[in-house]
Amino acid sequence: MENETVIPYDLVATKMNHWYVALKNDWLKIAEDMKEQVKIEIQVMEENQDALIYYSLLEFRHKLMLDYLCPDSARNIEIDEDYQEIKRKTKGGKNLNGMLEYYYHFFSGMYHFRQKEILHAIHYYKNAEAQLESFDCEEVEKAEFYFKLSETYYYIKQTYLSMYYANRAYHIYLDYPTYGQRRVQCQFMIACNWLEKFQPEKALDHNNQALTNAKKLKIDHLIGSSHLNIGLCYNQLEQLNKAENHITNAVELYNKDKPSYLPKALFNLSYIKARQGKRVEAEDLYYKCKAKAEELGDCEYLTKLNLIYGLYISFDVDLLRETFNMLNTTGMYADMEEYGVVVAEFLQEKDMLRDSLEFYRKVIEAKRQIQRGI
Repeated sequence: MENETVIPYDLVATKMNHWYVALKNDWLKIAEDMKEQVKIEIQVMEENQDALIYYSLLEFRHKLMLDYLCPDSARNIEIDEDYQEIKRKTKGGKNLNGMLEYYYHFFSGMYHFRQKEILHAIHYYKNAEAQLESFDCEEVEKAEFYFKLSETYYYIKQTYLSMYYANRAYHIYLDYPTYGQRRVQCQFMIACNWLEKFQPEKALDHNNQALTNAKKLKIDHLIGSSHLNIGLCYNQLEQLNKAENHITNAVELYNKDKPSYLPKALFNLSYIKARQGKRVEAEDLYYKCKAKAEELGDCEYLTKLNLIYGLYISFDVDLLRETFNMLNTTGMYADMEEYGVVVAEFLQEKDMLRDSLEFYRKVIEAKRQIQRGI
């Protein structure tokens, strides 16, 4: 009688495949439901070590998705412990082959990117890419990999590589109707790279198309991100009123659908208000952003907020120096480069030439660090 309750491992593996599709699409509710079904069935599944490893890898990937969609500082230790356990079980992937080896390296790259350990992330992604090219798999899996690699190259300002992989992913996703969200995210990535190259008009074209597509999908946080990205384009175009309007729309939509996205939007809105000379409004938004970032444990924006406070609210050059030391310590070289120029130019306008030169030097050092990270 006991044998009648045993579920063949291949049936459970098929269900895990469906779970993974939900993870790739950020379908939170479906992914949670699939996870619970698999969790029950795996207890009565016929013994198969590969299926158990696959389950562990997907459970880890599930937590990475949750961390992306619903950040929670309490989850950090759990994610770290799970990753170390997977490394131990698989002996760093050496006990795996085929798709499982690919998943190990791919998810490891995602983990290290999350940790802002970019060199480690690229190392694992390169291993994953070698595995991906060694066997046949669905094109949509390649798209998922290309999209994640594009994010990583964007972070270290390798704009041509980032745009190359984002375009490859986007054109694959065009053939898969259910991946509408990923198509919009690819458009964001392409636009961000154009903005990085100081071509805001081209970035604006992609972001406006992303906004149209996001509205068709009726996903509020994607619509919000479209408005945020459009606002950043107008900021670079020095059309600050338009930038303010779009980022305000993003804040309103994030409040409805994705509060975890608020620190980025509030930070940028505070920054725009400060640039407009609206100091009281900028300061109010600064404190709102700080409270939300503290609630979420968002260390990135807690650090970057000091730039607004030190530059526009209190004008504290020592605080700016401390902030840049923190950015340097945490490897946030792209932010050092971008905001170093802003600080240096601001100080130059105040005839604080020695201090201005100091921050220009920080920009040069950040550029060097970015190049070393290739």
